[in-house]
Amino acid sequence: MHTFEIEEIQYEDAVAKRYNRDYHSYPIMARQDDTFAQHVAQQFVSGDRVLDLGCGPASLWPFWQKYLINPASLIGVDLSPGMVEECKALYPDSEFRVGSAFEIPVETGTIDLVIVSSMFHHIPDEHLPNVFSEILRVMDEHGTMVGREPLRNGRLGDEPGWLSGALMAFRHMVYRLTSTREYPEPPIGEYHHAYDAKEFISMLEKHFIPAGIEVKFPVSAFVARTDSKLVAKLTNLMDESIQHQGGNELHYVAHKNYANAQQVVQYIYNELELKQGSLEKKAEFLALLQKATEMIEHAFKEGA
Repeated sequence: MHTFEIEEIQYEDAVAKRYNRDYHSYPIMARQDDTFAQHVAQQFVSGDRVLDLGCGPASLWPFWQKYLINPASLIGVDLSPGMVEECKALYPDSEFRVGSAFEIPVETGTIDLVIVSSMFHHIPDEHLPNVFSEILRVMDEHGTMVGREPLRNGRLGDEPGWLSGALMAFRHMVYRLTSTREYPEPPIGEYHHAYDAKEFISMLEKHFIPAGIEVKFPVSAFVARTDSKLVAKLTNLMDESIQHQGGNELHYVAHKNYANAQQVVQYIYNELELKQGSLEKKAEFLALLQKATEMIEHAFKEGA
């Protein structure tokens, strides 16, 4: 086991019993969780085998029960025994396992949808290729990974000036008026880090086919721990008013293997260009393949 994993277990065990309260119980946090869960649900198909990797104390389980209808299996895996103990106490009929992202306790090729909610930033970048390879191992041939991670730059309040000043003043005002308090945290390893979006996607695309890249929550993240529903509503309106530009959180979809009708058609055109004039029967077949591909893609997009 890596040294940083040992430190991570110590940290997670220390916060396990209060983790859901501190990071998921407030109205803004709950809305952010719900937004992410809907992002996940868009990739889910009934009957999928689902893995929640780095599940913490089953923080998102209420949303999986709401949005992931009829999974063939739903497994939560976390490095921390303390987190998994909390999971089992909260959801005794669900399946949770203690395990590392470097050695996921799941059989090869048995997962259709891998959910990774804010876990990769707990791992030093130089170790991510090994983690990505392990995730690919447990995935089905056409598996999909859906995740989110915090961002360190490109955010709405990063540029010095009146806007960042206004946002911090807004935060201080909200926390003062709502008597919001931050919690003291146990020591956290230097390996914890947020991402530059382009750098993260660059690492990801060496192993997966990224898709559906979005940033979220440019304003609400500043006051995420307030218990005020009014503040949650107003900051949601502000997030939406600028279409989440400059968000604090990256949402992504990444496929193990992926193709669409356009790619199939491109293969056909490449074949015709290479062997023009010698494909009478083959060209007829390729034309049929193109038509069938386009019809299938359209039918499933329409929900037929």
